Amino acid sequence: MLESDEMTTQSDLILDLQTLNQISQTLNQATDVHSALNTSLAQLVDLMGMETGWVFVRDEAASDRWAGRGFRLAAHYNLPPALAVTNPEAWDKNCDCQTMCRDNKLAAPYNEVRCSRLGGLAVGRNGLAVHATTPLRAGDRVLGILNVAAPAWSAFTPRSLTLLSNVGSQMGIALERARLFDALQEQRIHEQATLLDLSQQLLSRRDLDDLMGYLVDEVRGLLAADACAVLLTGDAPDTLYFRAASGWLGDPVGHGYRVPADESTGSGQAMRSQGVVLIEDLALQQPPLWTPEWLAAEGFRAAAIVPLVADGRAIGTLIIDSRRPRRFSEVEVRLLRLMANQAALAIEKARLHREELRHQRIEEELAVGRSIQRSMLPAETPQLPGWEFATDFEAARQVGGDFYDYFPLPGEPGRWGLVMADVSDTGVPAALFMALSRTTIRNLALRGRAPADVISWANRHIQEDSQSDMFLTVFYAELDTRDGRLTYANAGHNPPLLWRAADQRFDLLAPTCPLLGVLPELTVHVIETWLAPGDVLVLYTDGIVEAFDRDYNEFGRARLEEIVGDLLRQHPQATTDEVRETIISSVRAFAGSATQVDDMTLLIIRRGDSL
Repeated sequence: MLESDEMTTQSDLILDLQTLNQISQTLNQATDVHSALNTSLAQLVDLMGMETGWVFVRDEAASDRWAGRGFRLAAHYNLPPALAVTNPEAWDKNCDCQTMCRDNKLAAPYNEVRCSRLGGLAVGRNGLAVHATTPLRAGDRVLGILNVAAPAWSAFTPRSLTLLSNVGSQMGIALERARLFDALQEQRIHEQATLLDLSQQLLSRRDLDDLMGYLVDEVRGLLAADACAVLLTGDAPDTLYFRAASGWLGDPVGHGYRVPADESTGSGQAMRSQGVVLIEDLALQQPPLWTPEWLAAEGFRAAAIVPLVADGRAIGTLIIDSRRPRRFSEVEVRLLRLMANQAALAIEKARLHREELRHQRIEEELAVGRSIQRSMLPAETPQLPGWEFATDFEAARQVGGDFYDYFPLPGEPGRWGLVMADVSDTGVPAALFMALSRTTIRNLALRGRAPADVISWANRHIQEDSQSDMFLTVFYAELDTRDGRLTYANAGHNPPLLWRAADQRFDLLAPTCPLLGVLPELTVHVIETWLAPGDVLVLYTDGIVEAFDRDYNEFGRARLEEIVGDLLRQHPQATTDEVRETIISSVRAFAGSATQVDDMTLLIIRRGDSL
């Protein structure tokens, strides 16, 4: 269940980031940002699973009442007839969200607004009565409003509201960039072109190290800084790690330098406040900031530190440093914030891409491992006159630590070795340990050793060859198919169930020695019994009896005995396949949707009524 939920969450995140990337590219690459708002709005509304939305842009020159004083209707999507842009009753007035915007009451990333514009229209009675509103911000300034309408607030999910706020941030960035471009077109053409190129370059670079290396070089050059660095969060939540640097005398990335993410550092302050930290002269800073020797050696005197914020969460900082006191202008700070916003999205995208590649490599390796492990299990059950065999193996992960085996023994014909084993872990380590153990046991048995020797020698070899702390339980038996004699040793394994057809009851083949891989020497006892005509032997691993439901109740051996016993009492001629399917279907019905953590393995043997 947990792995399934993680995969579903990751799939949703990938889809969301892909769409956000498309929206960002639409806004960034359009020569007229306002014309791109309609396209971006349509993509957002569809991804949210809604139908209607519109965008207001603040415009002090808009002095008439159409769409509200001081606002322009900059974009709209799929408006119902009652909200047609030619309908004065709908648009020739102000509305609540505009009033809240002017009064600075749209402080949250998304806001519930019972829409006054919808209230008096037929559309309100037909369903649209509320909209989720997010401000289009650039720094501390609100440039507009993004509204997506719905019949009720419950129609919005946390995921859709997060998408709304993320797209609102992108629209705010795009509107601010357009405003800056217009305002500075003549005096800062080169800088603006560089900013636009930076945005496109960041979005096009999928390798995280390449992206951050490009970022620090470009930001340093664009803002004429002596040095630039990117610090990101890592495994320790209270620590930032240098991930890229340009213009430093030393190598903070190579040396693995770390910075506390608390109030003692400028980066920590920026992370906690999610605001820009400006330091004009470090020598005059009170109280002094945390300055280790390696940082003091750089000779920095001024710094501008911007948090990298993705999905409302600070993931690191972008820093520019000067070796002279410096006052950063409003334009420089705005540009730095814009670049940090673009960088945060690009870094998260690159991080996800790296995680996708890592996950893909793991999945490919596990698939190979699963194939190899499957190839080590017997491909077919023995076809012996008067005997039936059935097996089932289901790993909790793609590979597991359970295994079963059967093979003809040397010497007199009709003698078979039977193995059921369970390694103390799951996943790749258990699979490797399983391969070692399976090979060891089979080789010892095929040399003609008796069950006691197979178990004791296997214990020695496993202890000598294995450097891990894992161990395993093993049931090993010799079955003589001529007369049904079963000679076995049980090294700590779950007691197999031996159904006595004549008595309508089970015998338990209890452990005869400790499990393997713990003690250096084992004293192994061997027990001899017989399978009479009609008897059924059920070998299993603890994944069967320890399967649990959503309330963590275990399936249990008693339930296993009950379902198998009921089947064989009612249908004495039941085949081993029928026994297997009864067990598997019962375990699955019991577990329901609960994700199991242990491998499940079965080996079922039935002696026919006559040989």
